Amino acid sequence: MTDYSMYKYFKGEKENPFDKEKQNAEYMFWLYEASFEKDFSGWGSHDWYYFFDGYGMGDAFMKLLRDPADYDRPSKDKKKQIFDLWLEYLFTHKLYAEYGGENWHKKEYNRITVAQ
Repeated sequence: MTDYSMYKYFKGEKENPFDKEKQNAEYMFWLYEASFEKDFSGWGSHDWYYFFDGYGMGDAFMKLLRDPADYDRPSKDKKKQIFDLWLEYLFTHKLYAEYGGENWHKKEYNRITVAQ
């Protein structure tokens, strides 16, 4: 069984449980987390490297792969670290703050704490 506890919104559902109109932020973050989960399940280390390298984060990704067992496909033990790096990408390149202002998306995402 897959552990979804590191996510704040996605818990393995097939369909987004949030209302797009009334829970817009939750709906959006669920989609992003579900996308990461799908990619993590399907991508090898080379896919992740090329993805992160396209945003100047390839070296940071490679530092996560200390164990030779992770060279082909990142292990589940590395999932949280890769997710944290992916969140950095998300809030720096995808949902960035405009005009040097505060990043509302990052603030809203971090407002929620994950129950462990």
